[in-house]
Amino acid sequence: MATTTADPDDLGTIVGILTDVLSCPVTVTSDIASALAAFQDAHCLDPQIQPAFTAAALREFIHAMPAQVIHEVEEPLGMAVTLARWDDRLLVIGPYTHAPMYPGTAEEVMSRLGIPTAYLSLYKLYRTRYAIVDAEYVHRSASALLRAGRGEDAAGTLQHVKAEGGTIAPGFSDAPQSASFAVIEERYRHEQDFMDAVADGATDRALASLQGLSGMPRISGYLNTPFLGATILRIMARVAAQRGGLPPVTVDAISQEYAQRLHRVGHSSDPRHALGFTSQMVTDFCEAVKRHRLRGYPPLVRRVADEIDLHLSRHTSTTELAERLGVSTSTLARRFKEATGTTLAGYVAQRRAERAARLLATTTQEVRDIAAFVGYDDANYFVKVFRAEYGMTPTAYRDLHGT
Repeated sequence: MATTTADPDDLGTIVGILTDVLSCPVTVTSDIASALAAFQDAHCLDPQIQPAFTAAALREFIHAMPAQVIHEVEEPLGMAVTLARWDDRLLVIGPYTHAPMYPGTAEEVMSRLGIPTAYLSLYKLYRTRYAIVDAEYVHRSASALLRAGRGEDAAGTLQHVKAEGGTIAPGFSDAPQSASFAVIEERYRHEQDFMDAVADGATDRALASLQGLSGMPRISGYLNTPFLGATILRIMARVAAQRGGLPPVTVDAISQEYAQRLHRVGHSSDPRHALGFTSQMVTDFCEAVKRHRLRGYPPLVRRVADEIDLHLSRHTSTTELAERLGVSTSTLARRFKEATGTTLAGYVAQRRAERAARLLATTTQEVRDIAAFVGYDDANYFVKVFRAEYGMTPTAYRDLHGT
């Protein structure tokens, strides 16, 4: 399957999302000199007491920094910035800090570094301007951006660098790794499988990969981080869906719907609910890709799919469809199966279950009312069909996915 680089608008959307999630500046640029000058102007307290945040020091560090390796630079005042470069691009996340300002913290820092007390009030105001962010979250976000830009985290771990006396030395120090290399390789395999499946519109494969990711060790499994995990998966799914040929307007419609739902759900601490939310989101992306690809099928098959979707809640026999479309029943059934790999009845059951799943997840309608709405007068039969498609009852599905 061919892959393409995320276009600048899409990458800009991702940057905006991560800026909101991390609550700190996120920049991707090809104009490195200007970006570093702007960084110094906006975020360097004073070049004399914070030389590591000057454009000159950062430029020297970036020049020596290995490509596609995510580095976090932490300077003595307790501030940090994450950097990565690939192709002609530079990623800058931060500044941010890892720890809150407790009483006496500022005084201890000033004393330890020999900084005049005249800077004390200024430093307190400066330090409290920035968000407290966990390094692991920053690393996951940087990795997601690299993948969206068709780069890759070559080291698979966050390389932590301490800036001392204004100097910054890139490399592979004894920074705490996010996980063992075996676990990292497995995570990347699951992520690649996940994105390939979404691009192919293969719901079952995508959900299997999602399940694999959710079972990763907690230290490397960002799905265990509410809100952030769902946001990163939303970014990955939207990039993959666009690679799969889904038009940007459709990708954005699905993405925005789940962004709004995610904000309504909030930072849920229930991992089961979080996984259910992301499963439904992934399913919607996959099914949209699959339906879009129906448009590449023969005109007769497209017309059949449109007829079914238009009259989904009404029973329409194969004979009626064939008459309306001017072909024999056997020809209609054969051509549809050849093009889609499923029967007409199977397609109807699948589409009805998909529509019911969306209603279960987004409304409080009774199950029997939803059954009738999607075309089943017998609620018990609807439960049987739904279970065949989703492996659980409608009530269990609502408990898992409902907002």
